[in-house]
Amino acid sequence: MADITVKVIEPAETYQLLTLDELKTILGISTSDTSEDAQLEMWIEQYSDVVATMCNRVFAKEKVKETWRGDLPPLDNPRIFLTHYPVSDADIESVSCNGSPIDPANYEIENRSGKLTVFGTFAEPVVVTYSGGYQLPDEAPPALKIATGILITGARTEMSRAVISGIKSISHRESRVQFFDENQSSQSGAGAIGAAGETINVLLYKYMRFYV
Repeated sequence: MADITVKVIEPAETYQLLTLDELKTILGISTSDTSEDAQLEMWIEQYSDVVATMCNRVFAKEKVKETWRGDLPPLDNPRIFLTHYPVSDADIESVSCNGSPIDPANYEIENRSGKLTVFGTFAEPVVVTYSGGYQLPDEAPPALKIATGILITGARTEMSRAVISGIKSISHRESRVQFFDENQSSQSGAGAIGAAGETINVLLYKYMRFYV
């Protein structure tokens, strides 16, 4: 299994997968309605991080320096899978093997997956300085936006349910008394978020990073 050290040189400005207007459209809220903006912005930040955590990667485009070490010859492999992707050819600043710079003609990058293959002499450590990922939130793939939206929709539904599920009322003639049953409210369980779990996993599977 490869040992990877990642140093962020230029962090992303945002890690959010959705814009506020996109989320409002998903939730059926008018973009001119600002009454829930603070709550929605918090959810966008929180659940964008949840999606990134589930996928075991950073989606936002950052400039990083990665140092790779792995098996010793002859078991070493001249392929590494960069942690931030997609990666364009122009966004690779430098590649070196055991301190020696590698000419761009002697390596190949698979842009979509971030797979870097070194041709010819291969020695560790491999150090790659590059920029990779998506310019968020605009470049976030639709599946990531949908998954984030589903999670936030579930959170919003559960919050509303928690407020009203335990409310009871007693009426007598012209009088009405309402009270809140904390026990009933706390039994709501995973609810909408839990029910959406399978859909979210299907949406995110192809974006998950697996280390081997």
